[in-house]
Amino acid sequence: MNYVIEKADLPNWLDLLCKKARVVVPAENDLGASCFQEFKGQQLFLEARTDFSPRKFLLPAVEKMFFFRKKNFSYRIEPLGSKEPTILFGVRPCDTHALHALDELFIRFLGEDQYYSTRRKNTVLIALLCNKPCSNGFCTSMGTSRPVDHDILFAERETDFVVSPVSEKGKNLLHKNFFKQTKDPLPEQQLNCEKELLTEDIEDNLYNNFNHPVWKQESERCLSCTACTQVCPTCYCYSSDDCFEFGSANSERARFRDSCQLQRFSEIAGGHVFRKSRESRLRQFVLHKLSYYKKHHNLQLCIGCGRCIDTCPVKIDLTEIANTIQREALK
Repeated sequence: MNYVIEKADLPNWLDLLCKKARVVVPAENDLGASCFQEFKGQQLFLEARTDFSPRKFLLPAVEKMFFFRKKNFSYRIEPLGSKEPTILFGVRPCDTHALHALDELFIRFLGEDQYYSTRRKNTVLIALLCNKPCSNGFCTSMGTSRPVDHDILFAERETDFVVSPVSEKGKNLLHKNFFKQTKDPLPEQQLNCEKELLTEDIEDNLYNNFNHPVWKQESERCLSCTACTQVCPTCYCYSSDDCFEFGSANSERARFRDSCQLQRFSEIAGGHVFRKSRESRLRQFVLHKLSYYKKHHNLQLCIGCGRCIDTCPVKIDLTEIANTIQREALK
């Protein structure tokens, strides 16, 4: 059974949800960038997918993991981690696939990271269908134009939304004061992305062209600014550090978002750096998204959102790099 909610009623419904959980919505920040923020009555950004994904609400840029508490001749560890219930509203289909990929890594493959897993299990995911392709998006090539793992699905019409609950958890949020039952089906979604990625055998073709000249050619423009990894909704690289309070019995461990595009990221003891060149680091980013992760998890890490292309100051395009190799390999 589907439901309908008028656009004018949406803020009031979100206000009601705030009494049950932290509600996170797409909106513009003070700098004019569209991102996900806690709902405080601000105007929603529903025109297109946001500049930044909701990743930070499941993988914070800085996360305190546990405290060390000194006990005579030993230490007691007090784990941290948020159990706050969260409702993510307005998540585009591509970003639901990003969370699905992170779930595979942090819940299933790594033996369940307690910090990520706790947040994820306390999160209700409300997806919003796209009415038009976004700038530099290629979700139709990646098969990510339809949402996954969501609890409620919203589809926008001129004055209202058609709403389809998927889980019992989601259905329980559809308050009768705002949602009316309807026989209307979800509107047909027809996205025609201008950008296309040739995906046939892409994992092996990229892997087998490790020394293709396109890597060097594109890396000569790369600034190693890490913009691509900052906006990518599936980048999860991090480093950890123990922070000691001198003169105190208390210290803490935290993990920090990091980037494979920084030279120091692959530095090991003795000062050896595995990826000194920008060519090697750019290649790592593309191969991780389009080859390595699929080989290990049978799941693409790239979701086709196009954010890395949008944000790159020198306009390096992941699809152009991959398609250059693909056209030669598929002849």
